[in-house]
Parts: sequence; C-alpha cells; structure tokens
Amino acid sequence: MALKDYYLILGIPRAENEAGIRSVFRALARQYHPDQAGPEAAPQLPEIAEAYQVLSNPEQRRQYDQALEPTRIPVRSSRLRTEPMSVPRDFQTLSSSPEELSDRLSGNFTYLGVPKGDRLEALTVEIHLTPQEAAWGITLPFGIPVFRPCPLCGGSGRDWFFPCLSCDEQGVIEEQQILRLRIPAGVADGAVFELPLDGLGIHNFYLRVYVRLDPLA
Repeated sequence: MALKDYYLILGIPRAENEAGIRSVFRALARQYHPDQAGPEAAPQLPEIAEAYQVLSNPEQRRQYDQALEPTRIPVRSSRLRTEPMSVPRDFQTLSSSPEELSDRLSGNFTYLGVPKGDRLEALTVEIHLTPQEAAWGITLPFGIPVFRPCPLCGGSGRDWFFPCLSCDEQGVIEEQQILRLRIPAGVADGAVFELPLDGLGIHNFYLRVYVRLDPLA
C-alpha cells in the first residue's frame, strides 16, 4: 500500500517547523470538528490527527521522511500548495466588479451590517491537482479577505478634523484570514466543495471550490 503523504494531508511544506505544524493542526482540528463543520466532517479528523502525530514527533518524522523519499512522486512546484490562494484576488470569482465585491465583503464588518435581502453568493474558484495529490488527498489554504475597524480612527474614517489616511476614510482595514479545505483521497475530477464563511464573519458569501485533475502534472 502506498505510503500516505502527511505533508499533503496537512497542506504544509516538508520544511515546516514544529510550531507551524502545531498551528496548522489546531486550525484544521477546529475547522473539521463536528460541532463546527457538522458530522459529515468527522471522518477527516482521524487522518489529520494521524498526520500530526507523526510529523510532530521528531524521531517519528525522521523515520517517516526516510520511508517517504523513495516512494515520493515528483510534484509540480506550486505556491498554491503551501501559501494561501487569495480569494478573490487570484481568481475570477464573480461577475461583480472588484469595487462592488469589496463593498459587499466589507459590509459584513461595518456597523451597518449586511443589508436585509442581500443575496448569498458563491466565491467560486477552480483548483488543479496532480495525480499524487488526488490519490492521497491534500489540504489547501485559502486566504479570505476580512475587515476590522481602523486602529487609527476607531472606525470613524476621520482623524480628528482630517480624513483618515490609514484606512482611506473607509473606517476599516482589510486583513486575510486562512481557511483550509481538506480534499479527501481519491477525489474525482469535477468534484465540488462548498464552505460557509460565517465563522469569519461573512454572511453573504460562501466558498465554492471546483476540482480539476491534471493528468500531465
């Protein structure tokens, strides 16, 4: 039986340090906990825990790396595997203009909130997996834009009598939160995964991910 690639399962580079492994595991454990993601996510947790148990132990990790190396299939180098894909900047996600999209996203975090009747819409992205990634499964990080009150003006958009230059009078500062999606082993071409964004404070969008298999990778 082929050796599982625990680095793909956690979505981390092989050079990741112990602190990074621990941080990713905690984020995945929270994200896929049944209380957060529902009972359908429960089967993901044992595989994630298994990967963490091995990679968090220096001796087990050393032995695993030695066993993995001869069986490892070369994988196309891609920053998408270890660095978060920025949603929606890295993708054509909606017919809305970037300005309209930014306004709708930031509306989740202002005192105005999401207007009543604001439709729920998908942030749709397409990912391409290598045969190895599809066979063993992989965890992919996505960068989701969120907003917080500007620390300089406190959300007012004004710095005393002057426009706040820190937030360009918007009252909010954009940041990026990481959301990780676990693609299970044996995923089929054309599979679709949908993730709610309520946990990040976004109530008018959800993330929709289309999977494409790249036979030439």
